Amino acid sequence: MQADFTKKGSLHAKYSSSGFVRPKNVDAPEAPAIVSKFTNRLFIAIIVITNTIGNILLGIGMERMPDFQGLSVMAYTGDLLTNWFVVGGTILLIVWMIAQLSMFTWADLTYVLPVTASAYILTALLSKYFLGERISIARWIGIVIISFGVVLVSETPEDTKHEERVEP
Repeated sequence: MQADFTKKGSLHAKYSSSGFVRPKNVDAPEAPAIVSKFTNRLFIAIIVITNTIGNILLGIGMERMPDFQGLSVMAYTGDLLTNWFVVGGTILLIVWMIAQLSMFTWADLTYVLPVTASAYILTALLSKYFLGERISIARWIGIVIISFGVVLVSETPEDTKHEERVEP
């Protein structure tokens, strides 16, 4: 049995012998709107910068935290909530997550994650200078390989689910 309510703003519902299958808003577009290259690049920049700086702030903040074993959970939580580096890093990572989730609405996961992996390069550089980390040659080689992957993926379309397919 199938019900179809096609008035504007109504729901289109399919029913099967097992019951309700799936409601669908008739007014909703099938494919997401095309996003400009500027918007795409802006969100990539927001994702990379907020992820990198957020993680660096968390790293700095956690270096300033007392040893976890020496405090109760409540005291440690209080120290975390009053550590401005941890709070700032957490806020930036919330912005990062919202921007990344937003980008998933118009771009494939297999596009978003690789192109935003350029955060690894920035994180390594900032970790070296702000956290005093020593980065081995093996890590730099890994970062260079990731960078090549970022360049390759950035040259592909961001949405392959909704692109026009030409049948032979």
